[in-house]
Amino acid sequence: MNHEHESQKDRLYQALVHSVGDYVDSSIRHQTDNLYDAVINRLEGLQKSEEKYRTIFERSRDAILLTDIEGRLIDINRAAIKIFGYESKKEIQSLETATELFNNPTELKTFQDVLAQKGSILEFEPCLKRKDGSVFDASVTSSVITDVTGRSTGLVVMVRDITSRNQAQKKIEKRNARLATLNAIATTVNSSLELNEVLEITIDKILEILESDNIRIYLLDEKRKNLILTAWKGLSQDFIDKPYMKTRQVGDGLLGQTILSGETRVADNISRSGDPYVEDFNKEGLKSTIYIPLVSNEEQIGVMCASSRTRLKFSKGYVDLLTAIGNQIGMAVEKANLYEDVKSAYIELMAAKEQIIRTEKLASLGKLAATIAHEINNPLAAVLTYIRLMMKLVNQNHFGQERIKDISRYLHTMDRETSRCGEIVKNLLDFSRQSKISIGLHPIDEILERSLALLNHDLEINGIHLIKELAPDLPMVRCDFKQIQQVFLNLISNASEAMTKGGSLTIQTRIAQDKNFVEIVFKDTGYGISKKDLENIFEPFFTTKEEGQGVGLGLSVVYGIITQHNGLIQVESTPGAGSSFYVYLPVA
Repeated sequence: MNHEHESQKDRLYQALVHSVGDYVDSSIRHQTDNLYDAVINRLEGLQKSEEKYRTIFERSRDAILLTDIEGRLIDINRAAIKIFGYESKKEIQSLETATELFNNPTELKTFQDVLAQKGSILEFEPCLKRKDGSVFDASVTSSVITDVTGRSTGLVVMVRDITSRNQAQKKIEKRNARLATLNAIATTVNSSLELNEVLEITIDKILEILESDNIRIYLLDEKRKNLILTAWKGLSQDFIDKPYMKTRQVGDGLLGQTILSGETRVADNISRSGDPYVEDFNKEGLKSTIYIPLVSNEEQIGVMCASSRTRLKFSKGYVDLLTAIGNQIGMAVEKANLYEDVKSAYIELMAAKEQIIRTEKLASLGKLAATIAHEINNPLAAVLTYIRLMMKLVNQNHFGQERIKDISRYLHTMDRETSRCGEIVKNLLDFSRQSKISIGLHPIDEILERSLALLNHDLEINGIHLIKELAPDLPMVRCDFKQIQQVFLNLISNASEAMTKGGSLTIQTRIAQDKNFVEIVFKDTGYGISKKDLENIFEPFFTTKEEGQGVGLGLSVVYGIITQHNGLIQVESTPGAGSSFYVYLPVA
């Protein structure tokens, strides 16, 4: 090879001598040699670059197309032949221009506009056509080829088939969307106790993400003989109004058979499913349906039907998702049933509590009866005495002018005493009258005075000195007047019973240290309560009284009423020295 190069150098030198004559010297000879070596090295480099380029060009897994400035195909690699579905390079080059490979004219125009503006385009994703007319998703990267003068001479275009990648991405997106749907349904189930709300949101989520057009959800009745349509969407009213669509016997049709077997049933083609209601499905335009059993605590409770107006092949992922949603519905039904049970139990408990309060009120009325009878007896005796005196005066015809003042005094006394009796009876009737709880703003002093009006005589005959220390200008409390009156009557009555040999009862009202409460204190000088009994004083049926003197509900009812009013009751006691009850009611 070197010998051949030397010969070529000699021939080049001789030609140069022939051209310029005697002026060629040894330095020219040396420059000629260098020039020749540079040219040879450049040519060899270009040859190696071309070989390298050709290797990359042919072995690339991506399609590579070279076009002239008009878009005619100059060269393509083997990957391009394969990706576009042609048999040979010659066959694909028979296309008029590379633009024929684009499926969408709008995408082609976008491709051309970007190239014209920027001279290159990176990972553009159009739909391209194969020889057989089928299309595929592609990623196209292209740039303009220019010569040494900067003039555009053609394009190099690289094409990658990303159909599989896009399909995988869509599967991931679909899976994520389904998981998001399942999560949203689970969140709804966990945050709501209203079954209808859960079912409505569940149906909306299913229709939003899945291919189904409509959903029906059936739940078993209490006797487990019929499936009752509980929720639905996406169907005509005529279809739903059919009796066997609203209610379906267990075992009737694919729907009824699903609840029996507890297995998912798929009808890809309803017309050939053998269901007795095929004609109705055809009129509604339903082509395929999947029946998902609903389970709660391993027990069949209903069926979910997802239908479509197009023929669907239900994939395993589709079935699995609907099954998972069905499990969530089962949980929702279970929670709703538990909620209803708890609500019923709560209503019964509140009714029992109200009954206890009424019973205790009757007990309080029983205690008051004798006292009030004595209290009324005195003014009635005075009235009766004056009536008899006046009748005697009438019989003796002693109604002279001199007796007018006496008669007026008698009548005034009778009026005062009868009014007193009327007020006592009115207070008693107000207290005893059964009524619904009525929360309002009330002055605490008025409730105390009304309570004491019923018990003043009882305190007097038992030798109990009443001391009232009521703070002025107390704020209103938000309460039920009669229930708080019942609390005060009970505490005053208990204090009276604790002072069998007389004593003193001090009632105080004031603003509590916590400014949000009014404090009412009942202090007696009775026999007190032992430390052991203090721990159970507010427990139902706990009593320190002798048998037959009480059932132990009084303080329990008091505690319940105060708690229901968001208040607080506390007790302090020293055996032999007396007890103090502290009631705290929130300021309005």
